[in-house]
Amino acid sequence: MKFLIAIDGSPASDRALEQAIRLGKPCDATLLLLNVTEPTNALAWPAMLPTGEPLPLQMVTPADLDASNRAIAQAQLEQSHEMCVAAAVKSEMLLEMGSPRSMICEIAERESVDVLIVGSRGLGNVQRLVLGSVSDYVIHHAQCPVLVVR
Repeated sequence: MKFLIAIDGSPASDRALEQAIRLGKPCDATLLLLNVTEPTNALAWPAMLPTGEPLPLQMVTPADLDASNRAIAQAQLEQSHEMCVAAAVKSEMLLEMGSPRSMICEIAERESVDVLIVGSRGLGNVQRLVLGSVSDYVIHHAQCPVLVVR
């Protein structure tokens, strides 16, 4: 069996990983640990300070932010992988860049996973309506069974 677990460093994704380990160990499943980082939109990046002055050269660029976000995501994946190693559960790490909502569904289909496991952030009805949620999107768009862990 193959489980895909969305990892983002949140307490909700930590609970999803814990549940995946509990479910995966008895059936000798492989856990695919996926972290998707969103690229910094260079078009939305300010070229000037609010005062109208150009940004100083030493300011952080979108590429710097992308590299930093990838490093953080990699560290989160490695920590999750260590939890799997400690529990004697097979795991693989996947780090992707893009929209988490669509990438999670794409990777689940590409890897032919048996179950996709995501954490629930517990948004209220109004927040969920306005902001949407990754777990809500995945439930409606994934082509495989989805387990949402609270």
